[in-house]
Amino acid sequence: MKYLIATLTISAICLSSVLGQRPQQLHVDLSLEDAIRLSQDNGSQVAQASLQAMISKGAITSADGDFDPVLFSSLNYDFNESASSGFFSSYGDTTSRSYSATQGIRSNLRSGGNLELRLNEGYDSESFLTDTQSNTSMSLSFTQPLLRGAFSMVATANERKAYIAHDSDLLSLTQVGVDSVQSVVDAYWNLSFARADLEVKKQSLVLAENLRDITIAKYDVGAVAKVEVTQTRADIASRQDAVLIAQNSVDTNHDALRRLISTFDNQDDWQINFNLVSASPPATAVTNDWQDLWNNALENRGDIQKLQLDVDSAQIDFEVAQSNMSPKLDFIATGTYSAQDHQVGSSLDRLLDHDYPGYTLGFVFELPISNSSYVGAKIQAKNRLLLAKRILRDQGADLAQQVRQALHNVNYYSERVAVTAHASNMAQLKLESEQLRLREGASTNYQVLQFQADLAVAQSQQLQTQTEYAKASVKLDTVQGNVPTF
Repeated sequence: MKYLIATLTISAICLSSVLGQRPQQLHVDLSLEDAIRLSQDNGSQVAQASLQAMISKGAITSADGDFDPVLFSSLNYDFNESASSGFFSSYGDTTSRSYSATQGIRSNLRSGGNLELRLNEGYDSESFLTDTQSNTSMSLSFTQPLLRGAFSMVATANERKAYIAHDSDLLSLTQVGVDSVQSVVDAYWNLSFARADLEVKKQSLVLAENLRDITIAKYDVGAVAKVEVTQTRADIASRQDAVLIAQNSVDTNHDALRRLISTFDNQDDWQINFNLVSASPPATAVTNDWQDLWNNALENRGDIQKLQLDVDSAQIDFEVAQSNMSPKLDFIATGTYSAQDHQVGSSLDRLLDHDYPGYTLGFVFELPISNSSYVGAKIQAKNRLLLAKRILRDQGADLAQQVRQALHNVNYYSERVAVTAHASNMAQLKLESEQLRLREGASTNYQVLQFQADLAVAQSQQLQTQTEYAKASVKLDTVQGNVPTF
């Protein structure tokens, strides 16, 4: 329901912009769950990864097209007039007219060869002949590589790599979704901390201002030296600067969260202010074995699976390069029927009688002297394969480090939450004690100001530790390629 309210509020702002109304600053309650959902719906990285997956899907269709049958045809008219000589001089100038046409279908085969069926028609009219002449023929040609480029391993290489590329993009989309969850979680808790820390800084400023008022009153009656007033005012200036810095951090982190979860169909999305309503999770230590978590990460992480696909793609390139090292040896077979008559139609009728068959069988052989081109290509393909395997291996080791670090962080911050909370309570008690001593004349403004600053530092550290634990607890899931449930 909260997610629906947040979505409708954002939509209302967009609508007001369309209607020409200037939107006002709106405050929207936002839970961590809603922020994650909005990032999945509106996030730019997810949208870009989705489009990339659609592009690579189109590449599969394009690669499949290498084996689509192709219809072809041509029609030509030729006219030639020339002077006669010798025996033909009695016929006068020679004029010839001819028509030729070709139709057929051809296709590349997944075996690496190709097949073509062709029909040729020709019509010739010569001025020195009393009758016209039409020739027709039908041929079926088949070519099959036997060594270099032979069979489906080579012929379907581009097609298989297109499928791998699409699978890789789908894995990237999955990983981007997981990474975006972590980014939103970090941005959400960073903003939460920045706001809480701003309140700490403001409260510290209020304490110093109250002390200043008390000190001025004492100075007016001669109870303290002027240096006590000056010192307090100097400390107030420092705390005012700390407030400004904290406010800037709030604005920066607020924009970072807006950027991750808003559509930005127009710039009015920058006007939305989010009230963060999710509470920090309770700090709990984790007892899982890091190797179990690492094995889960190896199975689930999209980027690791993507690197394995890179190895598969490099393996295909290497196999093709190995095949290309062989000499070219192609088998060629052609079968034909031909016919002749005065007109094309009658010649085609004779062609159907299959009276004049013919065929050709043969081999084509080529052997480059040094074969440097294919040798170099094989060296490159082999080392690309080794590089892909090395990257996969190294990424696995890096992932082990990331899993171990994530596990260490969760347990570290889970313990530190309690420690910093205790330190904050102690700093509060020490300040109250020092304020009492000041009222009794046993302390100075300098000491009280120091204890006030110590309290602000302790409270900020407590808030920072709670924030880091909240982020670390989610990181332990996302580092395994899992989307956590809240």
